[in-house]
Amino acid sequence: MITKDQISSFARKFKTNESTVYREFLQILFLNKLYKNEKSSQVFFKGGTAIHFLFGAPRFSEDLDFTVTYPENEFLSLINLIFKEFVKEGEFSFKERKTITGKRFLLTANHDVLPYATFINLDFSFREKVIQPSKSTIDTPYPVIFTSFIYHLSSEEICAEKIRALLTRKKGRDLFDLWFLTSQGVAINNVIVKEKLKYYQKTNYTNTELLNSIKKISEKEFETDMRPFIPIDDRNKLKERYEYIQSYLINKLSTY
Repeated sequence: MITKDQISSFARKFKTNESTVYREFLQILFLNKLYKNEKSSQVFFKGGTAIHFLFGAPRFSEDLDFTVTYPENEFLSLINLIFKEFVKEGEFSFKERKTITGKRFLLTANHDVLPYATFINLDFSFREKVIQPSKSTIDTPYPVIFTSFIYHLSSEEICAEKIRALLTRKKGRDLFDLWFLTSQGVAINNVIVKEKLKYYQKTNYTNTELLNSIKKISEKEFETDMRPFIPIDDRNKLKERYEYIQSYLINKLSTY
């Protein structure tokens, strides 16, 4: 496990608070426990935390998101086994939360390294197929040793899900994540985007729709959503970051 001194050291290194460091350590620890089990090869990591851990996006994240291609009953047998392994590490509990689709569990950590509880949502989707399954190794500065691959959606497929998110909700983190992926050379695959939109009974989208969705996210919405997830020293630069990211994406997408 991680110590108080290590948490303080990482907080200084990453220019964030101790709560963020401990939550990120727990995310890494959970991924390690999950992917040590050979049956986890059909549980695919995705979302903002995957972009951060696997592709190096410079923002923290609060949840762990997955697409599962197992039947639900087989998955539940697997995840309950993972939970039992995890709680051996300390004062942790898992509780199922109500959700409209899929399965959601709340990981609660009551450990003496922090004077308050830490929470992480674990979201598992069953209704979608994985189009580009991938697997990767992972590097982490935390005291966790990985010996197994992490199975995940490809960067293109995660990018497609971020476009879908921008078309269906207004969150600054989706703007940030799409900027990061495209700035790293990840291509927008319209075939995958259209496949992802079927989940919302939408068969197509236009570039104009996407550009309008990007423009609808205000500076205030971007700052409010992003502030907890970036280093403390960067928080006073959010206005400039918003302007740059929005301009970058508008220019980039106008060429598609």
